[in-house]
Amino acid sequence: MTTLNSRLQLAMLNRKKGRNLLEKGFTLVELMIVIVIVGILSSVALPNFLSQQDKAKATEGTTTLSSILKTAYADYQADNSATDASTAATVAIAGANKVNFDYAHSPVTTGDTIRVLATGKAGLEDKGNLGGCVKLTTGEIKISKSLDTALTEAKISCPETQNGG
Repeated sequence: MTTLNSRLQLAMLNRKKGRNLLEKGFTLVELMIVIVIVGILSSVALPNFLSQQDKAKATEGTTTLSSILKTAYADYQADNSATDASTAATVAIAGANKVNFDYAHSPVTTGDTIRVLATGKAGLEDKGNLGGCVKLTTGEIKISKSLDTALTEAKISCPETQNGG
């Protein structure tokens, strides 16, 4: 009787193993649910990721603007010449990374402020520009922190000059 029981148990185990081999894997419904969940997550995450790229490019632009303006101010401090500061800004612009922005400034003719405009390119044309300026007598720097489509060199917000403008 014991051999019969052991054979029966062995047959049941073999049958159970065979059934498990057939039942392994995922059903079509389970796979479809996973695909729907991944699709929903990607539709939520993708726009946030794309806006992060623009923010990173804007940060790179503000860093470059800051570098250009600090260079101009440092050169101004050397001999109190606005013309030399303007030349230093031109040299710094020539060496700037121009992948995302084109940088330009107008020479200082009156006053003590240098303005630099960063015009967006490489996918940023429709997003806007960045701007910044430095007041040469005090070294105060102001830089726009976000892209602005209406920003021009004349509209760059700068520290007030000694003449009140």
